[in-house]
Formats: sequence, C-alpha cells, structure tokens
Amino acid sequence: MDKETNAESGQQAASTAAASATSRDMSKVAVIVSLLVVVLLVIFFFGMNRNIAGLTEEVKSLGALRQDVSQLDDRMVKMEEGLPLQMKRLLALDMVNEMAMKSAYLGNTLEDQALRDKMQGILESLKDVRGELEK
Repeated sequence: MDKETNAESGQQAASTAAASATSRDMSKVAVIVSLLVVVLLVIFFFGMNRNIAGLTEEVKSLGALRQDVSQLDDRMVKMEEGLPLQMKRLLALDMVNEMAMKSAYLGNTLEDQALRDKMQGILESLKDVRGELEK
C-alpha cells in the first residue's frame, strides 16, 4: 500500500509540476501575444494618423477647388450676358447685308433714273449702318 500511495503521490507531484510548467508556458505565450497586439496597435495608429493627415490636405484642396469653380461660374455668367448682344448684332448685320444686296439689285434693274438715285441713297445708308454694326 505504501508503494501505491507513493506512486499516487508521485503521479500527483508530476501532474502538479506539469500543470505549473504549462501555466508558466501559457503566461509566456500571453505576454508575447499582448506585446504583438501592442505593436500592431502602434502600427495601426500611425497608419491611420498618416491617412487622416492626407485627408486633411485633400479637404483643404477641395476648398480651393470650390473657389476656382465659383470664379469660373462668374466668368460664364458674364460671357452669357454678353453673348446675346453679339448674336443680335450679328443678326442685324446679316439682315443689313441682305437688304444692301437687294437694293443694289433693284438699283441696277430699275429704268427710271430718279428711282435709281433713291435706291443708291438707300444703299449708301445701308452701308453706313453696316459700318456701325461692324464696330
């Protein structure tokens, strides 16, 4: 019986020693894992910090871009205001040219000299108007 008791106590001592060695090994693993987690968190933090700094620069450049777009919009409004006046002037010039051609044709085809002279006066007036519109 002593042998059995000694054997059992030896087994218990061995199992206790094994359990204590295992718990020491597990605590070493836990320390290593926690150190790796801290290192990964530091890397993640600096990576995010750099990304946020980049985003800040992008947001600042968007403000400048908005200002450029508003300036371009103002220029477009000014151009659109001036464009109808130019179009009206070009249309009037085209009509005056057409009338001048027709009056020149009539001046050449009329047989009465008095009517020819009147058409020549009209043609001169149309040339004056055309000169004013071309300015």
